[in-house]
Amino acid sequence: MRNKCKISMVNSVVRALNILKSLGNGLKTLSDIARSLDLKKTTTYRLLKALETSGFVVQDPVTKHYYIGPSAISLASSPSIAHQRLIIYALDEMKYLQRLSGESVALWVKVGTQRTILEELPSTHNIRYTLGKGFFAPMHYGTGGKAMLSELPESERQMILNGTKLVTRTNEIIDKETLVSELKKIKEQGYVITIEETIEGSGGISVPVRNYVCPAALSVFGPKERFRKDVIMSLVKEIKESTDRISRKLLD
Repeated sequence: MRNKCKISMVNSVVRALNILKSLGNGLKTLSDIARSLDLKKTTTYRLLKALETSGFVVQDPVTKHYYIGPSAISLASSPSIAHQRLIIYALDEMKYLQRLSGESVALWVKVGTQRTILEELPSTHNIRYTLGKGFFAPMHYGTGGKAMLSELPESERQMILNGTKLVTRTNEIIDKETLVSELKKIKEQGYVITIEETIEGSGGISVPVRNYVCPAALSVFGPKERFRKDVIMSLVKEIKESTDRISRKLLD
């Protein structure tokens, strides 16, 4: 009986988190949320009311639409606090990759329809690129964003792409079909390499971190002149091994 209660509690927590993710992706009505999560309306309503009581969800009294509440916003406004466990597990691997490559290393996480840097270790070179802890950017370009987008369920990924103006940092329009095709390839190979997508003159490599409550990725980036083909492939192997170790720790 005790084990059944524990399983029921875990399921409720997972469902509540999925509801928050749905709200973060733009769903507002009880029907839409229930349909997207394949839940009964009664179950969804009960969970929404529990989240509303704790301040994680608010409901507009006129439209009856649901929105992310102040408690959730407070956590989201300080990602380094909300994701301390991930940062702790990733930090040693980030230090290793920084020593190995000499380049900047960043830990990314998805926040709503965007991405942010939870932690960054700057390059040891005199000429280097950094973005800075707390840097926000769209999900649809740059290695970190594409690595995380590739890991999302198709329905969630489409929701983000449909609700986002698909342009590069230089305001060039991105073809959606081409991007979706690229994301499928990234998913298959388990890594992404880009040149000058986020910073002019830069190159970067990202690998998704798995087994976490939301999409995350580890990136190594620097001047594109230092990202020769042999260096890139060597780094891909090392970053994948680092993210594998982080992902295994997250299962504990």
